[in-house]
Formats: sequence, C-alpha cells, structure tokens
Amino acid sequence: MDLLARREHGVSELSRKLVVKQFDPLLVDEAIQGLVRDNLVSDERFCESMINSRLNRGHGPIKVRYELRNKGVPEHVVEKTMEELSPDWHQSLAGLIEKKYAGQLSGTPAERVKQVRFLSSRGFPHEMIYSVIQDAEFD
Repeated sequence: MDLLARREHGVSELSRKLVVKQFDPLLVDEAIQGLVRDNLVSDERFCESMINSRLNRGHGPIKVRYELRNKGVPEHVVEKTMEELSPDWHQSLAGLIEKKYAGQLSGTPAERVKQVRFLSSRGFPHEMIYSVIQDAEFD
C-alpha cells in the first residue's frame, strides 16, 4: 500500500517491485489480484497517468509507448488509452520547440540536424517534427 500511496502503478510493475523485495511470488500475485478486484490497481489508470505526465514533460508518443511497454503494460491497453485520451502531440512538440529554442529553429544545416535529432530523441517521429515546423512556421 505504501507504493500505491505515492503514485499509480501497473500490475506488472507492482508485481516486479514486490518480488524484488523478496516477497513470495504466489502471495504477490494473490495480493495484486485482490487489489485489481478492489480497483486499487489499474493498468488503464496507470497508463493514463503516465501518458499525461510524459506529455507535460515534452515527451513524444514513441518514447511514451516504449516506457509503457517496459513497465509491462499490455499493448492493447496502451493503444486504447492513447485513443481515448487522444493527446495533442503536435501541441506538445510545438511547446517543446518554443521552450527549448524560443521558437527559432534556424541556423546552419548542421545545427538544424542537431535540433531535429534532439526532438526525435524526445520520442517524436520525424514526420511529426517536420509537419509541426512547417505548420507553425518556425524560423
């Protein structure tokens, strides 16, 4: 319960943390199933919380999906939650460009490549980066 009091956890992540703390895996599974039944642990809520958190930090959809997959959230839950939330990744990317580069994506081609590489490392696909750059008329 201490772990759940701090933040949302996915079923797989919570199970992994408890097993690492040397709890009996059978008891862990039983306890987690009870928490799921009581709606105290939910992959959907965890997924929604993480998507919103990462969106606010300026992370893109590729990175968010990767992190959720590593936390053990099933792919169908990720896709369903992404569809229901329909986060505005373009808005997030535009905000990141504004914050990081003060809305100015210009300079030499080498600088431009470095800027695009940074944005893609944050989890935004190249097509989205170029689309936002063109639509927002940065420069």
